[in-house]
Amino acid sequence: MDLQRLEELLRVPSVSEFDLSSEEFLVYTTNLSGRWQLHLYDKQNHLQLTFDERAKESPKFLSSQKIVYACDFSGDENFDLFVFDIKTRKELNLTPDTPFSILPDCSISETGFVAFVSNEHGNFSSYVLNTKTLERKRVTYHKYSDSHAEISPDGKALAVSSLVEAQSEGVFVYSLEKDEQITLLDPLTSLPLEATAQCWSSDSKALLFTSSSKGWEDVGVWKLDSNEIIWVTHGGAECYEAVFSSDSRKIAYTENKEGDMALVIYDTTTQEKLHVTPGHGVVESPIFSKDGKRIYFVYSGAKNPPDIWSYDLNEQRFYQVTKSLPENLTQEFVEARHVYYPSKVDGTMIPALLYEPKVNKRIAVIDIHGGPSAQALNTWNPFVQYLVSNGFVVLRPNYRGSTGYGRLYREANRFVMGSHDLLDVVSGKHYLVSAHLVDPKKVGVMGASFGGYLTMCALTNYPEEWAFGVSIVPFLNWFTEIQNEREDLRDPEKDKDRLYRASPIFFLEKISAPVLLIAGANDPRCPAEEALQAKSKLESLGKRFEFKLYEDEGHGFLKLENKIDAYKRIARFISAHTQNTFD
Repeated sequence: MDLQRLEELLRVPSVSEFDLSSEEFLVYTTNLSGRWQLHLYDKQNHLQLTFDERAKESPKFLSSQKIVYACDFSGDENFDLFVFDIKTRKELNLTPDTPFSILPDCSISETGFVAFVSNEHGNFSSYVLNTKTLERKRVTYHKYSDSHAEISPDGKALAVSSLVEAQSEGVFVYSLEKDEQITLLDPLTSLPLEATAQCWSSDSKALLFTSSSKGWEDVGVWKLDSNEIIWVTHGGAECYEAVFSSDSRKIAYTENKEGDMALVIYDTTTQEKLHVTPGHGVVESPIFSKDGKRIYFVYSGAKNPPDIWSYDLNEQRFYQVTKSLPENLTQEFVEARHVYYPSKVDGTMIPALLYEPKVNKRIAVIDIHGGPSAQALNTWNPFVQYLVSNGFVVLRPNYRGSTGYGRLYREANRFVMGSHDLLDVVSGKHYLVSAHLVDPKKVGVMGASFGGYLTMCALTNYPEEWAFGVSIVPFLNWFTEIQNEREDLRDPEKDKDRLYRASPIFFLEKISAPVLLIAGANDPRCPAEEALQAKSKLESLGKRFEFKLYEDEGHGFLKLENKIDAYKRIARFISAHTQNTFD
């Protein structure tokens, strides 16, 4: 078992988030040092700015010399917002002594105000903070739960995205000068439009948004003066992360097709669209340079860890800004193939990413993504590549409830989670068997978060199907999950029987395959108490299981050494229960 090779892959750093200054300097977060730290690129050199143990997220330029970022102390997601002075290398906590949650993705106006979302008063509401006086003002008082607040460049208005019903969001614009609020309405029904705010125009007169009201996630422009909506896209693919150029003559957004995401550049004058991408993979977080000549973005693929790239519109050429993949890494990487297979539920064709090894040992892992409103994308995944290089087939299903395939598909598991989506996953194993790719007795299932939940559902509902299961930071009990995180479910008392049946914590005696449970002690989304309860029950039942609790982690891994330890444990566990020796 070559765990050293696995460690080499896991140590390949990634770039997570970045921002661009007017001078075209870049601030970004990377785990190059083993912790998520701030780095600066000044067009010549890459400089590490922070060096402590805390994880940094969502950096934004407040000015050419100051950066605002969110800081997670121990994985508990009780973020504080800091401002960092590049010249003096000193930081100031903008939100000290805050025992409540602050969402890390803030926005900043040209006038120096920061907008963010917090549950300081119970519900998640939007706030504006003066970075000079540290005075913060609550802006929203509605009954909805806010997810993002985008302040206008002139600092006079706030565009708020709020969860208004189940998984659907609406957009509200609040004046910060007058007691006024307007809602983005559907022009056909005059009802609130299902939408998410994306980006203001530089003159603060128009707002880009995305909406799946027509069936696919489309990009639209809302002109506030006239209350007019202009649609940029018209279905057929999911589109995200729309941004204006500084003169508003161009719009950049990402387009999702079958697990790949390309960069699309739209000319508002000619209405022409240009699709570009460095290769198979995922483009995210586009930002125009101030002069509009370049677009910066994060690109990741099966052979490329997440890095910052740029596209020069005049030269029609890509440039790689950060280079995370070590030149001496000799790993051969395998591209995924996008496939469909029928579900046992009703024959619905389920999309998935299939990784096939050069030398097939007929052992497979069904890797279930979290969310559930998320997607298995064609991105960098070192553990999948490690498995495939050791002869494993890996299938990553996009079960119903996943994003990327239209609104109807995304909402297809609403109120039936742990049922149809679970059978979609089980059907993935049957697809591999019918394609003669695997030994039916050597297929395991693994996942994290909601994927960890579905893993435990698979082990309890279909115990005869699996050789092993690996469940990472799962929840196991819908009744406690509703209290901890989910706000889009029906009355738990009314749906008591269904929620009970969908909660694997009550059916652990049915498990026959060995299971590995991994939890984070500070996890606010899927608290470790549930995994600890499962540990106790599995122990009393005499089941084969392993358990690991990371005392200094939350809902995932912020510290590289913990991630390496966890995935080495997973590799050893899979090896032991498939009689496979990793090369």
